[in-house]
Amino acid sequence: MSPVFETLPSLPTRSGTQCLPPVASFETNFESRTSVDSHTAYTEFVGELDKSPSDTRAYRLIRLSNGLVAMVVHDKEESKACAALDVNVGSLADPQELQGLAHFCEHLLFMVRIRGTKKYPKENDYNAYLSAHGGYSNAYTDLEDTCYYFEVRYDALGGALDRFSQFFIEPLFTADCTDREVKAVDSEHKKNIQNDMWRQYQLEKELSSPDHPFSMFATGNYDTLSGAARRMGVDLRERLLDFHAKYYSADIMRLVVVGRDSLDQLTEWVVSKFSGIQSKGLTKPLFKGHPLTAREMGQMIYLKSIREQRTLDLTFALPDLKPYHRSKPAQYLGSLLGHEGRGSILSCLRKRGWATTIVAGRAPTSAEGFDMFKITVSLTEPGLENYTEVVRMVFAYIQLLQSKRPQRWFHDELRRISEIEYRFMEKYDAVALASSLASVMQNRYLSAECMLSDSVRLKDFDEDLLVWTQGFLKPDNVRIVLAARDLDVEFDRTEKHYGLDYRTEPISEQLMHEIRGDLEYDELHLPEPNQFIPDNMEVKSERHDTVCEAPTLLKLAEGLELWFKQDDRFFLPRGNVRLLIETPRAYESPLTSVFNQLFMMVLKDTLTEITYDAEIAGLWFEIRDTIEGIVVHIDGFNDKLLQLLEILVKTLRTCKVEQTQFDVYSREVKKKLDNARHSEPYGHVQTNTSFLNQGIMWRFMDKLAAFDLVTIDRLQLFIDSLFEQTRVQMLVTGNFEEREAVAAASMVQSLLGSRALPEYARRVPRALLHEPGVYVHHALMPEKGNVNSCVDYSVYTGMTSDHRGRVVLDLLSLIMQEPFFDQLRTKEQLGYITYSTERKYNGGHMTLRLLVQSEASPIYVRMRIDHFLREFRSRLDEMTLEKFDGYVSSLRVAREEKIKNLFEESGRMWRHVSSGYYEFDRIATDLEILRTVSQRELLEFWDTYVDKQRASAYISLAATIWSTKIAQPTDEELEKFGDGVHAVHGSLEHDGERVLSVEHVDRVLRQMDEAGDDEERALERIISEYESMVKGEADVEKAVAKMRKPASHVRTAIAMAREQNKPVCGKADNGLLNMGVVRSPSGDWLFREASAFRATLRQSGAPVPTRPLVPKY
Repeated sequence: MSPVFETLPSLPTRSGTQCLPPVASFETNFESRTSVDSHTAYTEFVGELDKSPSDTRAYRLIRLSNGLVAMVVHDKEESKACAALDVNVGSLADPQELQGLAHFCEHLLFMVRIRGTKKYPKENDYNAYLSAHGGYSNAYTDLEDTCYYFEVRYDALGGALDRFSQFFIEPLFTADCTDREVKAVDSEHKKNIQNDMWRQYQLEKELSSPDHPFSMFATGNYDTLSGAARRMGVDLRERLLDFHAKYYSADIMRLVVVGRDSLDQLTEWVVSKFSGIQSKGLTKPLFKGHPLTAREMGQMIYLKSIREQRTLDLTFALPDLKPYHRSKPAQYLGSLLGHEGRGSILSCLRKRGWATTIVAGRAPTSAEGFDMFKITVSLTEPGLENYTEVVRMVFAYIQLLQSKRPQRWFHDELRRISEIEYRFMEKYDAVALASSLASVMQNRYLSAECMLSDSVRLKDFDEDLLVWTQGFLKPDNVRIVLAARDLDVEFDRTEKHYGLDYRTEPISEQLMHEIRGDLEYDELHLPEPNQFIPDNMEVKSERHDTVCEAPTLLKLAEGLELWFKQDDRFFLPRGNVRLLIETPRAYESPLTSVFNQLFMMVLKDTLTEITYDAEIAGLWFEIRDTIEGIVVHIDGFNDKLLQLLEILVKTLRTCKVEQTQFDVYSREVKKKLDNARHSEPYGHVQTNTSFLNQGIMWRFMDKLAAFDLVTIDRLQLFIDSLFEQTRVQMLVTGNFEEREAVAAASMVQSLLGSRALPEYARRVPRALLHEPGVYVHHALMPEKGNVNSCVDYSVYTGMTSDHRGRVVLDLLSLIMQEPFFDQLRTKEQLGYITYSTERKYNGGHMTLRLLVQSEASPIYVRMRIDHFLREFRSRLDEMTLEKFDGYVSSLRVAREEKIKNLFEESGRMWRHVSSGYYEFDRIATDLEILRTVSQRELLEFWDTYVDKQRASAYISLAATIWSTKIAQPTDEELEKFGDGVHAVHGSLEHDGERVLSVEHVDRVLRQMDEAGDDEERALERIISEYESMVKGEADVEKAVAKMRKPASHVRTAIAMAREQNKPVCGKADNGLLNMGVVRSPSGDWLFREASAFRATLRQSGAPVPTRPLVPKY
């Protein structure tokens, strides 16, 4: 019998000082109401919500009779509506004998969207409804929360809410979903097995107190769910129903609904549709104790990472700080310990070449009843060697804080910045608002008035609380984790769910003695006052009846292209500057690409101490390398934004590399390139797809091959020559005047001091053009641990410059997304990562893209995608006009979506500028096309480009990557045997049969055709041959049972092998054969060497502007 974790009826009081703040009441300032249509009672908060003065949304807080608390949000400009429901129970509530049950419950309840509810029993009704109305849904499980959310077209919110509410009233947990969703949970876990973040997180959980549920495996997998249920002789579905019945109560649910409808209408919907959720008089479970007790503290944990990384984590156990939301003590301490300016821990570590980043604050692994404070340092190789000195330096700074007592002036700065941020808050995405607010509303100590402002505003300075909190940052209350791939440690243990090698031992007596003693470093001191906090918040623009959708071209001279738009939409003291410094040297070879990447790291290191205060004060910036050169982007309060721009460009132009910087960041670049090998399969195929479609691109292996040539002298020479000839493309938007934009551009040019880059010398990104045919790239995963393979399937659908074709492709992509996911992810369970989308290459083709990451053979997966595409045409043909019009309307609403903030507006304009098309009226063009697009036109588009049998010039490219865990066919086998044979062979291997050869399978399938056997008889022939070859061996019955399952991959593959389709041969090209490209029996071109194949492709021309470029000056 598994132990039951002990729960508490309430939280303890703060030891030795005042009691915890009172729990917030949902009675005070709430008045009784009755809904107009349903005549249902509820209460409404009539106090004043602390809403930002710049927030144009309207809010209403209500409490239903069943205890559910909801916030309804009216936004008259929102083109999409959404809802999020947070259930205040998560993985901490898992029974120890069925770990992952809360996550599984989320999956199964989420699957109700497929299998239906009592009110909406039709299969896939909810998902189909959302898809037809431009929406989607998702969910996640955390330690103490499970959140479900959706987005939909604004005029379809009522129907979506009605369906959504039924999940929590009368869901149909049908038995056939159970095994399917356990596999989905298992697939989700397997995609994370090689992820260092998940691996370390689970190890930290496993090494926490076994008396606390934090120690369990939250994700779950097939073994901890179905396997555990089978071993105990219990029905997993019944245990799931028990869990749902126990915890899914209206009392611990928080709901947020955002829509264009009035507050009264939104309230009516919430009251009428969600009052039916059962109230069980529950509060969420609070568990006794802390995950980190005296037994777990004082420990040193060494773990071996997958990626090339070196991190040092110091975790301190804290009491629950959630009640102290007004003073936020962890934010104060994190701001000091994670500071990056002069005198900080990171500044001192960087000067020694020991670290690159530091992060400090309340750990995301905290939950009600306990907290953790974590300091994470990213180490360099010398830093790893000196990690004990790094630990000493951290504790030296902690001692400094404790000796100085809390600094009111620093707290006042943080408070002042938070007040400015809140007063001039920008609007952000409605789904993000709903899901985050629903979670915030679960804080039992948060009063109704503070729900909207708590995530931003810092209010009280509580010196005693800060002293009490920082008192927990002591040597006896720390656990240290050191993670690296190359640790010189003898690992003696293996974590059971991820296979992570580690070692744990007490912190050495010497180190413990040193950090308990007095530590002093002369370089460490508190920050100086922040000079970047904005002073002038005046808005310069005046309101007008119309909004300009395009910026003005102020200058277009050799070496400069300057665009400007003064804010006429948001009227906030914010600005945004985007700058592309074009320089051909930046990406002319893999080596110069490495130099540019290394230069960016050195530059950021040089800037950190200068610019950190600017970032704290609300100025965000990035400097990054691109194919064309260097991008500088700054966003935030405009008062001191151009001052920051000057600092960035001046440092960019005058940067001198120090030896310590070179040593540190050359290793960091090498580490990033090495780590690219450990990307997920879908990351690798996306890279390969880009490589086979983009005219200019260097891959990580190309850069690694050149890395031996990297020296400090060559790097400095590169930097010094980088700006000899440049072209500046610049966009200034926001709370600026035209003269400021012109002056900023002149300042940039003056600081760069470059000669103008001639037009003919520009390195404009171009696309690669493919000839008609079916092309398949086969690659092997660079690292051996991942069980997944992946297929990224692209069907080419005309040129990006075809405006009408572009809109039809977007419409087709919208229609296809849900059915593709439903078929291959939900029904066939091919893999957790499954999606379809579209992609448009500048100057080149457009593509319809379909991606599946799976444990199955890539050939099998590719054939399933082909099968889906063949079947999908009939779906388009049979679609009712009403449904077609619904999709058109959804795409139209998406195009009409209002810009929410300056960052978003600037980003949209910059995409038009940097693309080379300057299509600022693209939305208007698309809307005009949507008014006339027809269902017949959609079918003609499909037949012209997508239908393999109808298209006269069909082009497709499938980038596949194979897990090292499965056998990849040889070139000879690919040339000799068709895809059907390989799909059956790969499916047999997937089901546990590794004896039959490809030749065996081919012979059986030929016999099937000759004898006219159906799939069942062919399957039995294969099983018979298999059993004759493995008599007496273990697991035979298990493999055979798997093959005989109604939905087995083997059955499906046999059926696909019988399908006869004419080959799409394309243009015969013996030159490709001479280069090692293989021609399959169906006429497909199969290749492994992407570089050689890529060299045969033509490049597109550069994008052509859609408008004349006439500057104002």
